[in-house]
Amino acid sequence: MLGEFRGLGFDPAPGSPDAVMAASERCRTAADRIPRLPPNVHEWWTGIAASALHDQLGGQPAQLTSAQQVLRGTADVLDEWAATLLDDRRRAEQLDRHAVNLRRAIAAAQDTVDSAHTAAQLSADPGIEADRHRAARRHQSLSEELDGVLNAARELKREHLAAAHEVTERLRALAPGDDLVAVPPQPQPPALAEILAAQSRLATELAAVLPRARSARAEPASAAGAFAAALTEGPPTA
Repeated sequence: MLGEFRGLGFDPAPGSPDAVMAASERCRTAADRIPRLPPNVHEWWTGIAASALHDQLGGQPAQLTSAQQVLRGTADVLDEWAATLLDDRRRAEQLDRHAVNLRRAIAAAQDTVDSAHTAAQLSADPGIEADRHRAARRHQSLSEELDGVLNAARELKREHLAAAHEVTERLRALAPGDDLVAVPPQPQPPALAEILAAQSRLATELAAVLPRARSARAEPASAAGAFAAALTEGPPTA
């Protein structure tokens, strides 16, 4: 909201560190809820029950491991982004406070300039003219200082958005294709179906922590596809 940055007139570091950290925590929670099978289970567990499990799950154990890696990797990246975002927000708030103080000082200096100008018109006293020039110089100095603060804020915004873009690319690289955690065509155990659906919903939520332009895309057929698509599209716009 622009009301939060009255001095600058814009937000140089959009985003919510709390929302990012909450998304990171949800990723870790989702990863911990994914069921784990012992390594090489089919090598030492044989028989009718083992065959039935293999037929039902197919390649899902490896896919679930990939899903865990995606979610934990996502959490790590989001933790880094939360720290960067927090630093950028603090810097933005410092710049805004400075800008607010400068705008107040400029307004006061303008009043002094106006008063000195009026006094100079009514008197030929050299001292009054000197006061007018001094007031004008102070007003000019404060205005230049404000320009410097605004330029610093614009540079911060450029750096912030560049960092956000880099984070987005890192997140998308964690789930580059629809086959990473593909939902298989055969019937799934209810718990597994719920986990994969939850991952898709989580991916959509992650988009809200990064500034991206929304684009029209077909609905992806997998959790990983939803993950990548959500990061590409960004949060819904009102």
